[in-house]
Amino acid sequence: AVVSTQSTGADNHLIYSTTVFCDNNTYTSYITEKKSDPDFIVEYQKGTLETPCEAEGTFDLWFKVEQPQIMWFVYNAQPLQYGFRNVTKNIKTSGRGEVAPTKRLTPINSKWDGDEAAYFNIKTTGSAVLDQFDFGKCFTWPRKLGSNCTLVSEWLERRMKAHASISRGTFLPEYEILCLPYPGNQYYYWKQRKVHAQRTPDNKFWCCCTNMTTGRVYKEDTENYCKDTKDDSECTLPCTSVTYDKEIVQPLVDLYYGKREVLELEMKKRFEVDGLEGMREKDKLAGNTTEESLEDKGQHW
Repeated sequence: AVVSTQSTGADNHLIYSTTVFCDNNTYTSYITEKKSDPDFIVEYQKGTLETPCEAEGTFDLWFKVEQPQIMWFVYNAQPLQYGFRNVTKNIKTSGRGEVAPTKRLTPINSKWDGDEAAYFNIKTTGSAVLDQFDFGKCFTWPRKLGSNCTLVSEWLERRMKAHASISRGTFLPEYEILCLPYPGNQYYYWKQRKVHAQRTPDNKFWCCCTNMTTGRVYKEDTENYCKDTKDDSECTLPCTSVTYDKEIVQPLVDLYYGKREVLELEMKKRFEVDGLEGMREKDKLAGNTTEESLEDKGQHW
């Protein structure tokens, strides 16, 4: 199978492209040579896939544009790009200016900038089949995983920037999904506090009323059921009246918390204090594995 994708301008001039060759588990990327006239396509980089293609497996391919000449592809959590440049940055220490060396991503140096893009094309051959396309959203996941919050959280974690070279991930590590505590951790909390549900090019945190089984915003209506947490730090959206599912939550409350309000305090602590690692550690100490759930414990609703 071959997966080929490219970003082009209005007159189809090439900005950046990458082709994944599953037969030998390699990739090759191309750009338009900087000073060519007429346009001349040249090889930019090539490399080996960290995870071999599987005939009946799944794959995900992202194209992330950060700046006009800084962009990259990510295939199955692997950035299909490498290399950095050393720069100096002026910092102030004890009132004195000092110069600190730091690393930055390398511009691709294509003739055409990413903000000139008009088309995004993707083609597949052989057994590679596309069944989902998301545009303009850096915080998304395969719908096939949607019914298990813990699996989605782990899938996203492998693709966030902190886990993909210096910055070649797909979204900021500060974003995270809140799952119910073990043993109900396959379900999403009905009020998410640190997600990016909009298609806006900003780094805002959004609070959203969330379907507990799919993780999707209620009625897919981000205008009415999501709010910028800078405007509403306490997340006062009426999520309990629209996305709270008593049939899902009540067995967990009966087993461990006694009252829904106690569970809500636990979720607030997970958000404000524990963080993603703390949540995972708590669930592991409680005996969690991603295959276990309330259903496995004999709870029914």
